[in-house]
Amino acid sequence: MKENFAIITDAGGDFTREIIAKYGIEETPMSTVVWPDGSNRPTDLYWDTMKPNEYFTLMTNKKNNFSSSIPAPQTIIDRLSALAEANRNVIVITISSSMSGGFSAFTVAAREVMEKYPNIKIEVIDSLRYSGAIDLIAVEASLCREKGMDFVSTVNYLRDFRLRIHQCGFIDDLFFLARKGRIGKGKAFMGSLVGVKPLGDLCNETGQTQIIGKARGYKTVMKLFPEYIKATIGDTKNKAFVVTYSLREEQALEMKKMVEEYFKPEHLIFVPVGQSTGCNVGPGLAAAFYAGDEPVSPYCEKEKEILEKIMKE
Repeated sequence: MKENFAIITDAGGDFTREIIAKYGIEETPMSTVVWPDGSNRPTDLYWDTMKPNEYFTLMTNKKNNFSSSIPAPQTIIDRLSALAEANRNVIVITISSSMSGGFSAFTVAAREVMEKYPNIKIEVIDSLRYSGAIDLIAVEASLCREKGMDFVSTVNYLRDFRLRIHQCGFIDDLFFLARKGRIGKGKAFMGSLVGVKPLGDLCNETGQTQIIGKARGYKTVMKLFPEYIKATIGDTKNKAFVVTYSLREEQALEMKKMVEEYFKPEHLIFVPVGQSTGCNVGPGLAAAFYAGDEPVSPYCEKEKEILEKIMKE
């Protein structure tokens, strides 16, 4: 009998209603976005009130400073308690603890709920990643559950799986990551140069994106895109992909098409960056997230060498 444990993420993941229904992922507890006028608004998880392009276009005016906040502690406790009352163990996947306080907040809430429901297990996993990578971990957890893996085996598997997740893509401007302290100002300057597209992968040591190179123009990025994935993914069998974007849907669609053509994944998610993550990433991101066979190398040194070799060729 398959174990019906629950899978839930914080607002650092980016989902549609169709995705959470297909993979049996619980809806995230409601967080808030602080708008430039200082108003607090509930995070529009599924873009019901405005389109993604409208939101990210507002950010192109860099005076418009958006920020996000984690759910209230009681909101998290209530959501976990409801799952515990339904006699379900819970896997929680949060955005990297170096980017948000979500991991700490869910960990504290989980302890309180498990004291009240001692027969329930709640594991909070720090993804060490953001956005599409969180989606990928949640989908992988769902596939583990579908295959009949139990709660403990799935948790152990995911703690290893997260370290193998790569990012391949670009961001137009590192200003927004720098403003939120997610990247150094020197690297941010590189991202402000006209036509230069910073290329990054995910660093296990820092829990943030590591810039591993730069390309001039979208055409160059698209030439590098499939080659870098080929060099880092290993065995392509049973690998899922998430392609996500902020104000760069055209380029993301091209990436999606390449993923379908070159790698033929059974599970491919295409989704815009959500409002909460978008506060930190800003407009101009297009990237694919996928897992390799081995952990990402320390500080992405191996990945940097791979990219340099591809660019020379």
